[in-house]
Amino acid sequence: MKLFKKLIKIKGVNNQILSPKIKGNGFYDRSPVKIIGNNNVLNIHSNNQFYKLELIINGSNNSISIDEGCWGSLKIIIDTDNTQIKIGKNCIFRGTECGLWEKGSSLTLGDEFMAAKDTRLYVSDFHSIIDINTMNAINQGKEISIGNHVWIGERVMVLKNNTIADDVIVAAGSIVTKDLTESHSIYAGNPARLVKSDVTWAEEKFDIYQAKKKANSQV
Repeated sequence: MKLFKKLIKIKGVNNQILSPKIKGNGFYDRSPVKIIGNNNVLNIHSNNQFYKLELIINGSNNSISIDEGCWGSLKIIIDTDNTQIKIGKNCIFRGTECGLWEKGSSLTLGDEFMAAKDTRLYVSDFHSIIDINTMNAINQGKEISIGNHVWIGERVMVLKNNTIADDVIVAAGSIVTKDLTESHSIYAGNPARLVKSDVTWAEEKFDIYQAKKKANSQV
């Protein structure tokens, strides 16, 4: 209970944390949470192994849902209202920051998403870009949607209003500025472009994967 009070700070009404206080649920021991606002919902599956899950919400009517089997270090910042984040099963984060700063925006990550260190998923820009002829802002951020079994490399940035198909690799240092629509592919560069098709990926390192493949072929 002392750890709960130390790490989780809430100001507002009707905020809910849906994560059972059962043995093996490390959410309450190592997840700093700060909420200022009302009617926010955190639905965190108990079967996760985050060594740091930092959640910062400054707003109301936001929801964050994280399914089972996720692992690593993830920071989520919401500084607005009415947003939705859905993270699928068995996702790995080795140092990822997600940011939502516009009302009604959303972030969706499919199952088996893997992100290397220093990766960023920014659903919104920090500031407005203005058309000087109309004086209207033209850079509204609405969503990022990433499919199943997607691997983004170190220092990758995924910017607002982009979709990544299932089974895609985004090479280290790339910046995603448009939809990556071809599955079983590698994208690289700034902006990220298709560089290789007909590939998939496995979490094992090269030599381990090859040894396992060889052993299976001899059975």
